[in-house]
Amino acid sequence: SKYGLGDSDEEDELPTDPKKAKITTLEAQQRANAEKMTLNSLRQAQKISEDAARNLDPKALVAGVASGFRPMDDTAEFLLMDKTQFFQAGGNSDFSMFDPPRHRPTITSPTAVLAQEMVGNEAHKMQLMKSSFFVEDNAAEDEPMETTGRLLRHRKLFNVEPNVWKDGASESSTSQYDFEHPSPALPISSSVSEASLMCDAQYEETSSMATGSIVAAVKERKFQMPVTKAFKFVCNPKVAPVKVHATTVPLPRSIAYEMRDSWIADLGFYKGRSFKLSFGPQNSLVLPSTYNNMQNLKEFTGPSLPASMVFAPRLATDLSPCVMQLVEFNMVKGNEGFRESIVPHLEVQLNDCLSVNVEGSECPCIHPDSGTKLVSKHFSESLKQRNAGLKEDYAVSVWSLLFALWGDHDELVDLENNSHYMVMCRRNLLSEWLENTLLGKDLLSKKVSTHSYLEHMLDLLSCHRVNEACELAFSYDDANLALVLSQLSSGAVFRLLMEEQLFAWQQSKSDKYIDLERLKMYMLAAGAPMMQSSHGAINILENKNWLTVLALQLWYFTAPTSTITDALNAYNDAFQAEECYAEPPKPSYKNAPSDTKKPVYDLRYHLLQLHSKRMHSLEETLDPITHTADVMDFRLSWLLLQTLRALGYRHCSPLTEARLSVDFASQLENEGLWQWGIFVLLHIKQQTQRERAVQQMLQRNVSVSAKVALYAEERFIVEELGIPMSWVDYAKAVKAGASGKHHLQAKYLLKAKHFATAHDVIFQHIAPDAIINGKMKYLHSLLIQFEDTEGSSIRVPNWANQGQIFLDFIDINAKFKQIRSVTNIADINARWENLKPQLSELCSRISLLPCPTSKHRLCQSEISQSLSCLVHGMCIVCPELESSTVLRVALERLPLPQEFASKELRIWLEELLDKIQSQPPFSERQQPTMMEI
Repeated sequence: SKYGLGDSDEEDELPTDPKKAKITTLEAQQRANAEKMTLNSLRQAQKISEDAARNLDPKALVAGVASGFRPMDDTAEFLLMDKTQFFQAGGNSDFSMFDPPRHRPTITSPTAVLAQEMVGNEAHKMQLMKSSFFVEDNAAEDEPMETTGRLLRHRKLFNVEPNVWKDGASESSTSQYDFEHPSPALPISSSVSEASLMCDAQYEETSSMATGSIVAAVKERKFQMPVTKAFKFVCNPKVAPVKVHATTVPLPRSIAYEMRDSWIADLGFYKGRSFKLSFGPQNSLVLPSTYNNMQNLKEFTGPSLPASMVFAPRLATDLSPCVMQLVEFNMVKGNEGFRESIVPHLEVQLNDCLSVNVEGSECPCIHPDSGTKLVSKHFSESLKQRNAGLKEDYAVSVWSLLFALWGDHDELVDLENNSHYMVMCRRNLLSEWLENTLLGKDLLSKKVSTHSYLEHMLDLLSCHRVNEACELAFSYDDANLALVLSQLSSGAVFRLLMEEQLFAWQQSKSDKYIDLERLKMYMLAAGAPMMQSSHGAINILENKNWLTVLALQLWYFTAPTSTITDALNAYNDAFQAEECYAEPPKPSYKNAPSDTKKPVYDLRYHLLQLHSKRMHSLEETLDPITHTADVMDFRLSWLLLQTLRALGYRHCSPLTEARLSVDFASQLENEGLWQWGIFVLLHIKQQTQRERAVQQMLQRNVSVSAKVALYAEERFIVEELGIPMSWVDYAKAVKAGASGKHHLQAKYLLKAKHFATAHDVIFQHIAPDAIINGKMKYLHSLLIQFEDTEGSSIRVPNWANQGQIFLDFIDINAKFKQIRSVTNIADINARWENLKPQLSELCSRISLLPCPTSKHRLCQSEISQSLSCLVHGMCIVCPELESSTVLRVALERLPLPQEFASKELRIWLEELLDKIQSQPPFSERQQPTMMEI
């Protein structure tokens, strides 16, 4: 072709005369490009270039790379070159850019010359080669001077003598240049080496021939220039060190802040700053913060950190680095005496429950037994904790109310629940409970005077202390008032007469001369909670708590034969009416929520509603907010749930029951009572949820120790709660594995019958160390547990290629030690005969042992060396064996280290030579195989 790229070395010879080459090239160009180059011609030219690139010599490519060739385009000569050979040649060579030449390149074929031409070209020159296909003949006449000028400038730049090139006409047809006398001053690894200069000159002459240039002028240059060494290029790379600043750009100042609402594709900007919050043991929480915020927390001197400081965001001016802080949350009102207050009730619950074994599950399910007995026991236990605190006093009030509404009493034995006598007894019991609850500590001992005795009498009547009020009236010579008060709750006739008397006083305006407290007592006798008088509207229920209002409704405003439900309905009408004249049943603790969408009522009010209306919501009744400001305190709620279930109230949703049990168990776990938390979790109805919750709590709280088998808490859950011992062992195994105690992990996994996991742990962490350190007995004690009573191994994945290999090797070692202790030669030979099949099989299977780590490879090598020694011993003991053949088969099967294998190979060769010398020709004997051993 016009660029000297032939299809093969045999088709065309490289022209030695530039003039002939020019004429030949111009004729070929005129024939190919008569009018215009077509697309097929371009593809053919590309194919020619690719064929020439495939015939490149890798060594020539390396020389070209050393001369400065760096292709910057996707030409065929670079894309199709063997890059593996290219890098290997450059990487394995021991010369550098600045070393003197070690050898001289030798180009002996036209293909190599073509490779030199193409490698030495620059990228833009290759583009000129491609574009010249589209150039007319007359355009080629203007290029020679420019090409020659580039050649001269190139040589002047490197300061190289022009006569390093020989006359192309005087050379043979295989090469235009003389490679037998190159300049010794040019290093081969330099960018101005011989190969580089030759490639440049070759390309310039070839280009001149293709475009009609005056290459002859280059050939005829005869002047001499002083020979100088090419200077070395020293490239000092510019190093830009990465400076890591301990700063974090706040989001408002980040460039991604403006994209937060529009570019969904860049959501990773914000996810990169996200952090998942999750609670840990003891109500701990890990959350991100900044260094400046942490300094502010350290400077805070209050008793407890406010949540606004703990969860403070990063300010726009805060560039401090991110830090992680561990926060532990306390209960709202503290937990003083938590253990003393809840453990006795849990013991009562445990002693009065039924443990039911579920089919298909190892975990039992616990149900409460008798509800009435349970109420009595809880009430008795709560009385022991009276005056211990506000929560304990409130608990006494709740349990006493339950005892009054559902408890067992002597007068209620053998009575029907819906009988009138039963209803009246429950009413009297509730009345007694109200009296005890509303009676103040100093009410009966309070000193009164003439001006305040009426007010004190009204307080006594609010607690249903009628006798005390009458005696106080007599003591102040108020016999008429005492007579009226003695007839309170006497019937409808007396109430009607008192109502008419009050109406008469109102009409005659005489009531303005009567004290307001006296009028209120007359209103109680008349059963009228509200009345208009000369003093204005009088409301007896004003400024009274809800229990007092309910008590007044029960004692004075309803009929003596009315039930608890009648009194409760009357109270509901009082506080739910449009013109509310009574306080709603708010919780008794301070700062109770009042602005919620759904009103929050007292727990005791819900219990009264539940007694009156059996389908009252249990979800609202058992909400902790009904009785405590600490919404994370579930003690009383859970105990009431189990008690009400025992009483027959089982319409609570399973989700609420499960959530309440899990929350209470978590509270017990945070207080260090995790064994009682498991007892609580056993009350979950759904089997899968119950089992998962119990197992997770076990895994978090069991203790792992090589000295103590079971602690008191673990013994309690196994003996008292019926938790399977295998669950405890598996939990210990999980915790031991998390702590890196693999020996204990394997021990507990085997006890828990998790053989697959135990096998993996033994293979990964225990077996290699045991084999290397010679602890065969310990490893055998672990592996022998994988076999059942019949001797067949338990189906464990990869047991044959892992655990079985170790077990067989230990067995062979034990048998070999027994052979060493035997003195009878016949017995020794018999035992060696019995050892042959097992040894042969193990030699064949040892290569199947997986080796994921270097320690496993060392273990495999140790086993192979031991087996090799046993094979040698067998060859010595059994002289009838072909020792050379046996050793050869053993060397083929055993994965021995290289040093040991070489040693064994020498021994085998010696054995083979001895055999050849002492016996007939080796090829005439039949060779025994390893199976015959």
